[in-house]
Amino acid sequence: MMISSPRSLLTASPLVLAGLLFSPPASAQVSNPEPEYADEEIVVIAERPRGAVVTEVPPVVELSEADIASYGASSVSDLLDALSSQTSSSRGRGSGRPVVLINGQRTSGFREIRDLPPEAIRTVQVFPEELALQYGYRPDQRVINFILKDNYTGLSASAEYGVPTQGGQGRSELETTLTRIGKTSRVNINLEWQNNTAITESERDIIQNAAGALVNLGDFRTLVAPSDNVELNANYSRAFDNGMSLSLNGGYVYDKSRGLQGLPNGTLQVAGDPLFRYFTEYGPLNRVQESNTAQAGLTLNGNLSEWRWSLTSDYTRAQTNSDTDRSGDISALQAAIDAGLVDPRADSFGNLLGAPVTDSARVVNQTFNNLATLSGSLLNLPSGTVTTTIRAGYDREDLDSRETRRGVLTATNLGRDKLSTGINIDIPLADENIDVVEAIGKLSVNGNLGYSDLSDFGGLVEFGFGLNWEPFDGLVFTASAIGEEAAPGITQLGNPVIITPDVTTFDFVTGQTVLAAITTGGNPALLAEKRRDIKLAVNYRPEWLDGFTFLGEYFRNNSSNVASSFPLLTPEIEAAFPDRVTRDPSCQLVAIDRRPVNYANVRSERIRYGIDFSKRFGERRRGGPGRAGRAERSPGGPGADAKTQGDKSAEGTPPKTEQSERRGGPRGSRGAGGRNSGGRWQVSAYHTIRLQDRILIRPGVEELDLLDGSAIGSSGGSPRHEFEINGGWFKNGIGFRLDGKHQIATRVNGGLTGSDLRFSDLTTFNLRVFVNLDDRGSLTEKIPFLKGSRIAFKVDNIFNDVQTVRDSSGLVPLSYQPGYLDPVGRYIEIDFRKRF
Repeated sequence: MMISSPRSLLTASPLVLAGLLFSPPASAQVSNPEPEYADEEIVVIAERPRGAVVTEVPPVVELSEADIASYGASSVSDLLDALSSQTSSSRGRGSGRPVVLINGQRTSGFREIRDLPPEAIRTVQVFPEELALQYGYRPDQRVINFILKDNYTGLSASAEYGVPTQGGQGRSELETTLTRIGKTSRVNINLEWQNNTAITESERDIIQNAAGALVNLGDFRTLVAPSDNVELNANYSRAFDNGMSLSLNGGYVYDKSRGLQGLPNGTLQVAGDPLFRYFTEYGPLNRVQESNTAQAGLTLNGNLSEWRWSLTSDYTRAQTNSDTDRSGDISALQAAIDAGLVDPRADSFGNLLGAPVTDSARVVNQTFNNLATLSGSLLNLPSGTVTTTIRAGYDREDLDSRETRRGVLTATNLGRDKLSTGINIDIPLADENIDVVEAIGKLSVNGNLGYSDLSDFGGLVEFGFGLNWEPFDGLVFTASAIGEEAAPGITQLGNPVIITPDVTTFDFVTGQTVLAAITTGGNPALLAEKRRDIKLAVNYRPEWLDGFTFLGEYFRNNSSNVASSFPLLTPEIEAAFPDRVTRDPSCQLVAIDRRPVNYANVRSERIRYGIDFSKRFGERRRGGPGRAGRAERSPGGPGADAKTQGDKSAEGTPPKTEQSERRGGPRGSRGAGGRNSGGRWQVSAYHTIRLQDRILIRPGVEELDLLDGSAIGSSGGSPRHEFEINGGWFKNGIGFRLDGKHQIATRVNGGLTGSDLRFSDLTTFNLRVFVNLDDRGSLTEKIPFLKGSRIAFKVDNIFNDVQTVRDSSGLVPLSYQPGYLDPVGRYIEIDFRKRF
């Protein structure tokens, strides 16, 4: 029997189809008479829902509408923050931010999805890094697919205000979002304003050195600079009858901060002895930074026969202006002191003291990224269909910087053109050959090869291969290896040189906290990096325990010529980079040049494993069995026949979900997961074990072991163990989420003549409680304005835990006072959001 019209069958008889797909084998139904067509072939073609991803790689996380609602997020950005432990890559490369797809298609960037309200999303799928290659991305990012609702219109506004419990700062935010999603188009516009007030050192009781205590220096130094931020983001998307779709994106960001850098100062010579002091005549030294960023993006997706093609283009122009004050000339004052005309300890020196001088810098960074991909079936084997993704791209980056320091103008103009191409191939070894699958399960391999030509670095090669094995449903093993060459960023090469005076710094050699001049900027002598990485992973979703997932991962990274920011100045680092450190004749630390450097070799190994477990409760089931279980999947599952995709994936209308039926449409007053849809709880826990973390600065210098006393950052070495836990509960419009992180103590060796530092354990817990007022009885009937509203209360760092740092004498160094390490501490915030 041949069913020639599966769409008609799905529409008219879903229960019949369910019986065909999920009934037990004939051998198990011995009591039922055998139908007349038992020996005839039955072919059922299930259409993949709109927006599904065509891949053999199963998702590691799937969220339905009810799942999404239980997070109480205001936007996709907030939702991803809540899912960070499950969406960030642990490979140790890149930014860790995932690749974003909308309805299974590429986007020009995160801006296209960032401000969408969660109410507009039907399903969220999180895939491992291996899927990124199939979309033309690097294999160091996880992939998140957002399947949107077919019809949604909403206008929302929110207001937030938060303060640290220690006081000293206020943080305000106003945001409004307009979203309209139709069958063939999508519009999303977001406008946001944020203001942060300052936190000064005196508001955190920072202990100053003797000279600073005389002038209350803490009143003139900010731990958190006051800032203003305005963001506008707009997106438009449209699908056409020929299967093509177009997305346009534009955005603008303005940011300005105004920090205080202390008071002008200088060292005077009095009778041959140095006298360091601060001067109050001209007020504090300022550092003002202002940035303007404009962005635009375009995405085209379409089909060419059975092949899918995509073109993305993104342009960004970022201009940053910074003005940094430094102390003025004291030569006239010194001459007056030498002549005995002025008391060097006087409160004021009038015109004898030179006014502060302002160094200025302007950086304009422009990037233009273009990438075209073509994906489809290459050939058919007995084991299944070989699929491939071919990509080609052109990128352009320009850096134009102007810096004026001590009246001297320095200009830098750097440009980089990058041409790239690559191919990824997935070959099934056991998929459609049923006998083999029954014996060993599903098995596939993949490989990728890429080449880039950079105008300033020449040719760079990348390659990789991997394996996916699913011995039985729910258990998936993956293995991958990648190798690549990577050039340092153009900003690492050419950022303007800026000297910031009087930065509080701990000197390991003397064990003292000093004020040193810090030089930042680019280093044009950086080399290209070579990387070799291995990843092994297992993902297990047992059928006998619905909603439970186990994930285990092993990573090994090995890199040479790693471009990195300058590390923490320990005795080991100073010995490796003696030309980057300036000391006076008394061995006092005066200045550090912290421009980027190359490490000869960096090696690390780690294991990360954990669970995710979620359950529904108190749900009234409607619309058929299985709705209250885990998130709905496409009829064919993650590995369904790619032939069911084509144009149909972009045009097909997914069946109604139980949640949408209860809501009465996309603008129903009760969100998924509300009173009628029962409740949900979820918990996830992960443990990271670092097996190795070593850095060789250069041949002939002792290797740094970050797990055993070495460090490259101001927060100490690498903790051997880290733990993450988050969970939540939601029912009847009330929900809460709790997430926590813990890392064990570390230490930094000060060497034979230096001071050791001990960094304590650090445990932070954040709590968020929210109430959807529509689900709270008759409140919205009494106060109509509250319809569509939600109130949220957030507490970050509930226990106000701050890492404690002590030297070998058990004392806290001045530069490691709690106010420096975490000036905000416990932070509380209230958020009111209303949908119109």
